[in-house]
Parts: sequence; C-alpha cells; structure tokens
Amino acid sequence: MAHTPFSDLLQQDLDKLEGNLRKLLDPHVAQKDHLNLLNIACGRGDETGVLSKILSEKSKSAHIQGLDIRAAQIDQANSRWKSSLEKTRTTTDFITHRGDQLDELSEIDPPDIAFLRHQNFWNDRPVWTKIFDQALDKLSEDGHLVITSYFDKEHALATEALRSLGAIEVGSIVNPNSRLLSDAPGKSVDKHLAIFKKK
Repeated sequence: MAHTPFSDLLQQDLDKLEGNLRKLLDPHVAQKDHLNLLNIACGRGDETGVLSKILSEKSKSAHIQGLDIRAAQIDQANSRWKSSLEKTRTTTDFITHRGDQLDELSEIDPPDIAFLRHQNFWNDRPVWTKIFDQALDKLSEDGHLVITSYFDKEHALATEALRSLGAIEVGSIVNPNSRLLSDAPGKSVDKHLAIFKKK
C-alpha cells in the first residue's frame, strides 16, 4: 500500500478544517472593515493560511496574533507567514507567550475571534479553564471563541467548562471525515469544532 506523505495529510486536514470553519463562522461573524484573530497555542501556525483566507472573505483587512510557549515553533511561524499573506490583506504576529497569561497582553486589540485548535483540556483542567476564561474576557463585545478537539470526551469536558464560565455555544460540527491518529484510541484531527459567544 502506498504511503501518503505527511505534507499531503496535513494539507488534507487543512482543507477539511477550512470547509468546516467556514460553515461554523459564516452565520455568526459579521462583515467588518477589519477583523482581529487571536490563535492560542498556535505552534507553527499550520492553519494560518486557512484562517487568513476565511478572514479575507469577512473583512477588508485582518490581523492574526499567534502565541505559544514553544519558542522554536513561534520562530517557524514567523519565518513562514510574516510576508506571505499580502494577497489576503492579512498581517501576522507570532509571539512566545503562555495561553494562561492572556491578561498580560494589554497591547493587543480585542480579538473578534479567539481560536484554539486541538485544545488539551484534560491534560491540565485548571490551566485550560484559566485559558478559556481569559480568552473569553479578551474578546471584543461581539467576539467569538472557536475550539477544535481530538477526542469526544475531551470536547464534552471543554464545552462544559466553557458553559460554566458563562460562554454560550452557538454552533458545533462533528467532522465525519476526521483523520484517525494512531497515538491514542479515539483520537482524530479536528474531530469536533464549536463556536461560543459571551453572555
């Protein structure tokens, strides 16, 4: 059986993510002159191209602020995306920063969308509850928080935690074509997506 290169698998995942994110966001994110997106725990920023494309459909210009605690991955994100999104009128800025210390980011504009791809709630519930809480607090008045999850149970736990923080779930998608991963039972790429707003 032929082996599919990882780069091809990654692109297939991103294509599915793009379609599902568009369905999720379209009914809830209004057209604006400018949109700000905060990508929390962004790693190398693999999904940045997808996010910029969707933002460009909703706005004349956009800014993506990415953050992660792994400096090497942030360096990759900056070198990869800093000047490659001019056609979509999107600027980017990736910084090394903890997701549970969002309240220290006083210099950024309130995001219209806070994005957490493959949140890791059950790895450390107190830390992720703090991340969720501060992400909701950072949002613009009509902003939305979007999460994706690898696992059924973890998604349910994360959703429950967000509701307990006062978030209102306004949409969700279960990805029927999510790519299974072999490193843990029941794990697959972007299996669940959900969008929340503040009360």
